[in-house]
This record gives sequence, C-alpha cells and structure tokens, in this order.
Amino acid sequence: MRSLMPDQPPPQVEKFDGTTNPDHHLRNFIDFMDFYTQSDPVKCWAFSLPLRGEALEWYYTLPPNSVDNFRTLMGMFKKQYSTNRYEEVTAAELVNLRQGKDETLRAFMHRYNHAARRIKGDSPEFIISSLPNCLKAGFVSKSLYAELPSTLDELQQKMAKFIKMEDQRIFRKQQHEEHPVNGNKKEGKRRVDNARDQKPPANLNTRYDRYAHLTVPREKVLERALQSNLIFQRRKFPPKNVDLSQICRFHNSGGHTTEGCQTLKDELEKLIRAGHLREFVKEESARAGHSPRKTRRSPEHAKQKGNHSRDRSRSPPRHRSRS
Repeated sequence: MRSLMPDQPPPQVEKFDGTTNPDHHLRNFIDFMDFYTQSDPVKCWAFSLPLRGEALEWYYTLPPNSVDNFRTLMGMFKKQYSTNRYEEVTAAELVNLRQGKDETLRAFMHRYNHAARRIKGDSPEFIISSLPNCLKAGFVSKSLYAELPSTLDELQQKMAKFIKMEDQRIFRKQQHEEHPVNGNKKEGKRRVDNARDQKPPANLNTRYDRYAHLTVPREKVLERALQSNLIFQRRKFPPKNVDLSQICRFHNSGGHTTEGCQTLKDELEKLIRAGHLREFVKEESARAGHSPRKTRRSPEHAKQKGNHSRDRSRSPPRHRSRS
C-alpha cells in the first residue's frame, strides 16, 4: 500500500462527524482525490482521514477484507448515514413558501434559495416566476411583477439591491429610535402636555372677590378643619408624568402644593365666612367688614340686572291726569 502512495500529502477535506449529509461529504472527497490519485486502494486508505467522532468509530468497526474497492466503501458509507440525506423539495413546497410578516427580505431569500437548490429538475424560469408570489405584498413584489429577471444571476443581483435598501431603512429606524431628534413634534407635544398637567391650578376660576388674610400657613388651617370635621380630604388621581415633588395634602395627590391649591383656598374661605376658623384670620380683615356671604356675581346675573335697569329706564313716563 505504501508503494502506491503519491509523493505529496493527501488533500485536506472537510471533516465529517456523522451528522451532516453523506452525499455532500462524498462529493467533496471524490473531487479532492481526483486531483490526488486515481488508485482505489489509496482512496480507501485516505477515506478515514477526514472522518471524526462517531463516523471514525464506524470506520474502525468494518470487518477485515470487507472492502474490495472504493465503490463498495461508498455504498457502505451511504447505507450507514442514509438518514442524514436531505429530502428533496418539490415544486409545490417552493410555491407555498411565504415571507413572514416581520421577516426581513434577507432572511426570506436565504430560505428561498436554500429550497430552490434542493429542487431536482425544475427550470430557472420556474424559480424566478415563483418568487413574487412568495413575497409579502409591497414594493419588492410589485417591482418583480412589473419586470421579471431573465436569469438566476440577474434575479440575485436585483434582490441584493432590494436587501441593501431594506438594511439601510432598518438601520435608519434604529438610529432614530436610539437618538430621537430634539425637534420631534410628538416629543414636543408630549412635553407641553406634561407641563400643563404639572401646572398648579392656582388663581383659576376663583370663587370669591376677596379672601381673608391668614396668620398661619394654609396647611395649618387645613389640619384644624380636618380635626374639627369641617372639611374632608379629597382623592384626586394625578395625571401621568406629574411632578411628585409637589404634594397637596387636601387632594392627597401630586402636581401642586397645599398652599397653592385653589380648591382648598375656596373651601377654607367658605368656612371662614360661615364663622369657623376665625382664630386664623388677621384682625384687620375682620375689622374691614369681611362679608360672610359675598361672592362674585356671575356674568349672567350682571347681564340680567343691566337689562332690567335699561327696561325700567325705557318705560313711558307717567302723565298726571288733568282734573
């Protein structure tokens, strides 16, 4: 056997461990060995060199003198690993391939090309014409419908351009999500809404023209009113993204302070005018004749009063009867 070996070392063939397609390994081995030698004994001896793992163990279990030529060895090898062969894809399976809703064009073309290579006997025209129906509806499928490539090479070149366009679009989208533009309109609107939600409702829709001057902070007056059951705390759910650094004890909520709460200010003024909590009112306010019931008249009431005055002024003058 040694006298039959060529002078150069045997070629390096891809390793086979018994888990891949045996036909693929045999084609690689035969192609490499054809440039090395035409001798059957040398091929049989070199056949074990690229084997490893379970495949090498199988080779060592072959009975002595069971291999008379390389063809016999190939038959034994194919039989041992026949379950590893790829099943051929039918034309119907290729036509029924569909691009997923969120599947990229690159990923789908990898599946489509892999299936097309496993079809036996189908023409390139069939592979080209079937592709538009397998793609999801959109720009790529419409472009292929409008002008189908004439060859597989032309198809691959055209699809490579579409894949590059999609990759660039995905990259720009990711960049935009990671680094949004400061002038984004939606972001600006969101900031305005948040600022509006966080703004305390002070001095809006005030109920009274004048308010009593308190000698202590409004929060102290609230505590006395709560202890005397003159007032009850209200539960107000804060809007989203509200500033929780400002807390109102009357509402048990954030977004504004107890001192700046207009609703609490009106409620306390109502109690003071009813004669309660007078110990917290400055003396000058009491001496100034703080009206217990004086409230701001509504515009409708003022309008009605004005109309009534005008109606009286327009009434015809009375004439004394001459006797």
